[in-house]
Amino acid sequence: MGALIDGKWTEESDKLFQRGRFIREASSYDGPFPDTVINSILNAEGRYILVVSLSCPWSHRVALVRSVKNLPPILPLVIATGPRLQGYALEGDTIPGLKGHGIRHLHQLYTLSNPLYSGRPTVPLLWDTQDRKIICNDSAQMMRSLDRVRDSLNMTLIPPPQQHRINSLNTRIHSGLSNAVYRAGLARSQAAYEDAVHHVFSTLDFLDEQLRQSRYLCGDLLTESDLQLFATLVRFDAVYASHFRCTRKRLTDYASLWPYARDLYSLPGVTETIDFPAILGGYYSNDGDHNPYGIIAELPMINWDAVHDREKLGTTRIWHREDGPICFQ
Repeated sequence: MGALIDGKWTEESDKLFQRGRFIREASSYDGPFPDTVINSILNAEGRYILVVSLSCPWSHRVALVRSVKNLPPILPLVIATGPRLQGYALEGDTIPGLKGHGIRHLHQLYTLSNPLYSGRPTVPLLWDTQDRKIICNDSAQMMRSLDRVRDSLNMTLIPPPQQHRINSLNTRIHSGLSNAVYRAGLARSQAAYEDAVHHVFSTLDFLDEQLRQSRYLCGDLLTESDLQLFATLVRFDAVYASHFRCTRKRLTDYASLWPYARDLYSLPGVTETIDFPAILGGYYSNDGDHNPYGIIAELPMINWDAVHDREKLGTTRIWHREDGPICFQ
């Protein structure tokens, strides 16, 4: 996986594993966006950019907030893509102010921001093109901070009456599913794998039951929790059920989760954030331990456009900051 140590790239990654278990490293730039940044995103168009990978679920959930809130016109996106010879590849000429600087790897943004940075250079991140520094690389904080940016619908994905439930759901989704699939797929012992898989499917079973009589995780309101969950669900049958050995069930086996996922897929702003070839390539091409020959598996034959029939559980609504719940068009 590789990391930076005092600003120098190294392939060393053993500290990510303890007794056969994958341990996710905490984000280094993990604070919320300052108010000055929120205001600048609105009023200084293009100063800040999002750097993401189309294969990465943590990037995807931030891109979903950006798209659902219709922020692309004021918040440009730069895609980190290509062979990960030193972590994520990055074409520096795509980033304003860095043309001709020889930026070829994501980790070079980290050392531009901090010449002595130590840690894994991860996506997503918010980059300040004026001061040439990273503002944040914690996806949960980025989702919540982007929610504060005023959009044309004046919506929030964290309705005040549901905030406690959203926080609780986010914690459970992260620990029991979104991170647990990685703990399963990257496990280096049978015990670590079995523990992770238990969490994955107990969480999926819990969510499937929650969605049996509720269109979304918070009734008929679209919230941050739904977008966090979707970024994992859309990858489940394509890579987690196979490459990460979460084989007990597929997403398509779930009576509620599978129609729910298709429901989210059909919402405005969602499909344009999804690139299945990039998802397959990102996992299969860059996992030398499990796939030394770089063979990319076929995408399962799944019809994401099939009728989901979730409308019977309620109209899709969002929370208007002043008027409360309104229909989402």
